[in-house]
Amino acid sequence: MPKYQSRGLSLPKRTLEYLQRGAAEGMRNAELFDATCQFRDAGHPLEDTECQLLARALADGLTEAEARHTIRSAYARTSREPVGASGQVPAAEHRVARRVTPPPGRTERSTLALPPPGDDGFIRLIDKCFLPDEFVAIAPAAVSDEGEIVPRRGVTFTAAEWKSKVAAKGGIDRLFGTKLGLFVRINPTCKDGAKNEDVTAFRHVLVEFDRDEAGKAIPKEEQYHAVMASGMPVSALIDSGNKSLHAWIRVDAPDEAEYKRRVAMIWDWFSGINLDKQNRNPSRLSRCPDGWRTVDGDVRRQSLLAIGFGAESWTAWEAGHSKSDLPPILPGQAFMAEPEPEPPQLVEGVLHQGAKMVLGGPSKARKSWSLIDLMLSVSTGEPWWGFPTKRGRALYLNFELPAFALQYRITRIAAAKGIGDFTGFDIWNLRGHATDFTALIPKILGRIHDTGYSVVLIDPIYKGLGSRNENDAGDIASLLNEVEQLAVKSGAAVVFGAHFSKGNQAGKDSIDRIGGSGVFARDPDVILTMTPHEDADAHVIDLTLRTLPPVPAFVVRWADTIFITDREADPARLKAAQGSQKSEKAKATYKMGSMADRFSKLVENMPPLANGKVAQESEVVEYFRQQIAGVDGECSIKEAHRVFHCFAAMKRNSPIIFDRATRLWRGRHHGI
Repeated sequence: MPKYQSRGLSLPKRTLEYLQRGAAEGMRNAELFDATCQFRDAGHPLEDTECQLLARALADGLTEAEARHTIRSAYARTSREPVGASGQVPAAEHRVARRVTPPPGRTERSTLALPPPGDDGFIRLIDKCFLPDEFVAIAPAAVSDEGEIVPRRGVTFTAAEWKSKVAAKGGIDRLFGTKLGLFVRINPTCKDGAKNEDVTAFRHVLVEFDRDEAGKAIPKEEQYHAVMASGMPVSALIDSGNKSLHAWIRVDAPDEAEYKRRVAMIWDWFSGINLDKQNRNPSRLSRCPDGWRTVDGDVRRQSLLAIGFGAESWTAWEAGHSKSDLPPILPGQAFMAEPEPEPPQLVEGVLHQGAKMVLGGPSKARKSWSLIDLMLSVSTGEPWWGFPTKRGRALYLNFELPAFALQYRITRIAAAKGIGDFTGFDIWNLRGHATDFTALIPKILGRIHDTGYSVVLIDPIYKGLGSRNENDAGDIASLLNEVEQLAVKSGAAVVFGAHFSKGNQAGKDSIDRIGGSGVFARDPDVILTMTPHEDADAHVIDLTLRTLPPVPAFVVRWADTIFITDREADPARLKAAQGSQKSEKAKATYKMGSMADRFSKLVENMPPLANGKVAQESEVVEYFRQQIAGVDGECSIKEAHRVFHCFAAMKRNSPIIFDRATRLWRGRHHGI
């Protein structure tokens, strides 16, 4: 064991053991603080102490910022008589952190000497915890009709206004003369706000406890140690003037739902200490520093003891202290010993179960229709855009469409595909309930736990942005990390829709057409883009695949309620930007208008015929080829196939009709 000497005095055995073995999780901040105090008391300069203790703290898992803050907090306090190597403390001194022998039935706890109260506690609290233009509610206590001392609703002014009033009067206790108690709400509210719905920033959670679960009193020194040992970010620590300390834990939640999740984590962390259950709400009142209260006839001051200690942020604390669910590190030999089975391909050649897929397209490209089509296809095992699917249970998260509109689309698409089985999918209508995915994904995972979904479809993805900027790479990476959590923890493929940037995107690579940050084009396992083809109601489909062989680009055409593939169409012929010159080849190509003018009468009496998946085997396409050849003298299968698809996509006055009962195409005037 190494020896550390300080002005001729050895450090205590406990400190030396800490340097060698480190601290257990949950005690890292407290042990570092205690060891720092011993270095400080033994006369070590701050720089020397940091040099020796930072490595230990980092090895234990603290961040450098968190460790430096703890070390410098200890050096900000007055030194004491050093403890010798024997561990004996001079009679007039108390150890900053010591183990106490608990009475029967109570768990052993450590203590920390309380910091001395500072001056101008109210002003320092306001400066630390509120912005100048935020409303702060102060509530004096009064005697109720039942004879109980209770806080009133309170008075709200901005933080800047309160500071001005206090400066003019010489103290917050001069503004409120009551000696029955003075309170302050832990979070900013709207003007005259006092309820949870009035809170404007979910910034703090109040932690308060003075008795354990057995009803035994917990001294303030133990309370302070428990708060310090948690490592949580604490904005303010207030002495209530009686039995408890009030710790304002800074959580900075984006909304009330996430606030509740973080409150639950705090209560879980302090399990066994018996936190005050009434303190879970965001509009909670805490004791106001520099106010007065009366306890058993004794008038006592409420004091601010400390501000700004612990982790640098809630995110940093949660990353370092929450229960880890990371998988183990595997030796290479062990990893290679067992073959990893390929997950099922829900869409053959395109999408694995457990993967992430983005379907991007311009506005009004019928992305939602396509996602609903995919849901129905997978839930029944029907092909989707010509790709075979593996049947699996599907969940559709609808953030945008009214329920009746979604039902209408499902009905239309199911009829077009001949699907009557609706037992393989579930709908979760969340229109009006969209929020930051940081808060929503855990709820979704909790709801779909063990349901066995093969695919989860999110429509649209931007509803989960929250306060994120879709053009910021870090924000979109954060969003897609949440989506990845959904895929990993549920085991389902996650498919979501995203929009193109404004304007014609034909000049960009397919993966760069999706609007916002380029992370959209790098993160998903499957990137499917729908770019307008030069033919009306047709789109070029480009697939960028991470784990499967490339799929050549192809064209889909809109056929009333679903897209159908046109493998004969040229995917290189993207719709040109408005006003651009078309090539001579494009000018010579048949367009829907010219086709309707030239060939409608040739096919409007067509008998019922089947449309095969392969153009060369399609009765319909062969009929078209023969009729057109009779006029033009010749017609290829490819040209006949294009004419058929254009007629099939026409919304009005199409010369051909699809009979849903027989699943056959016929001429509009056949049999008349």
